[in-house]
Amino acid sequence: MKILSMGYEEEIYVVKETTEGTLAYPTASELVLAVGVSTIGQEPELIDDEQLRGMRSRLSPIKGRVNTGEWAFTTYIKPSGVLGTAPEADVLFECLFGVKTVTPDTSVVYSLDSSSNLPSFSLWVKKGHTSFAMAGCTVNQGEFSITGNEIGQVAWSGQFMRWYKAGEATLQGTCANGASTCTVDHPERFSSSNTKITIGDDSNSGSGYTITNVNYVTGVITFTPVLAGAGEASGLNVYPWWPATGTEVGRPVHGKLGICTIDGVSTKVLSASLTFVNNIKYYEDEKNGQLYPTSYEAVGFRDVTGTLQLYYYKGAAGYFYRAEEQVQDALIIPCGDVTGKIMRLTCPQIEYKAPNISGDEEVVMDLPFGALGTVVGDDEITCTFV
Repeated sequence: MKILSMGYEEEIYVVKETTEGTLAYPTASELVLAVGVSTIGQEPELIDDEQLRGMRSRLSPIKGRVNTGEWAFTTYIKPSGVLGTAPEADVLFECLFGVKTVTPDTSVVYSLDSSSNLPSFSLWVKKGHTSFAMAGCTVNQGEFSITGNEIGQVAWSGQFMRWYKAGEATLQGTCANGASTCTVDHPERFSSSNTKITIGDDSNSGSGYTITNVNYVTGVITFTPVLAGAGEASGLNVYPWWPATGTEVGRPVHGKLGICTIDGVSTKVLSASLTFVNNIKYYEDEKNGQLYPTSYEAVGFRDVTGTLQLYYYKGAAGYFYRAEEQVQDALIIPCGDVTGKIMRLTCPQIEYKAPNISGDEEVVMDLPFGALGTVVGDDEITCTFV
């Protein structure tokens, strides 16, 4: 049995949900490679016991609802290398923007949805000896970083409704062919539903066995379907089920490749950063018989902001005027310059905020901006892979 988890062992799968909040199970094709480790978590609500008992000591707080969970990790920008084929982080892009349009052999375009009902996904994260499965995930924020001295990347983050966990334990007694239960020494390492396990050497032909109940007193785990194999002996381990390792899609693109255009003019920049925020809200206050949040909406306006950093060439002085007079420009930020290996962020209208200049050697201008919709609306940004 594995005792200690290592950071390098982490694997992530992202699966679009058919029904929001209903856990979807991954296959090898839904692998997403993260840059560094992810952060995930969901806190229960604990309410101080304010009853007066004639003493000053605090007693155990009262357990309330379960707060919305949070997740975050970063990926490289990785076009597939094939026109009309989605990138590795396809589901994340679709859930951030709302709409995906595929033109075979030509492009994959992620554009904005006029409705507030953005797609949801299930997030599966394996950290060493434990797998975590999060249902009802949404992408609230995507932070794009495309600089001339680094690989292009996106920092993704958002919320989820509920998480499930499966660790490792040891069988206490034989689990025979046709059994629907097994007994383990550490039942607390498993959530009481939805996670999948491998029992001894039996993985149900790679599909796993789904937990339907855990008795945390007796150590009995109930699962479905019934054990298909010949049986597993006492002392063998029960593991988290995990899909076959997927194949990496595409290759990372260096941020130096491709040149930005502002108002149709090629413009050299040192870096381009853009932050897309959906302002999604989960509803956890409704009295609906559920301790977990069960619905969400994108409320209010979305926010698309960014900063261009460039050397302070002579022409850059004009940006002070453009900021003061609210001059609107079209902006295109590419990452990559080879067909099939290009990601392009397009903002039809941006307005500048007051520029900042600094630098002890070359003077550098930071040029913050906000992306705006046209009169048509819901079109302030698109992301295209070509």
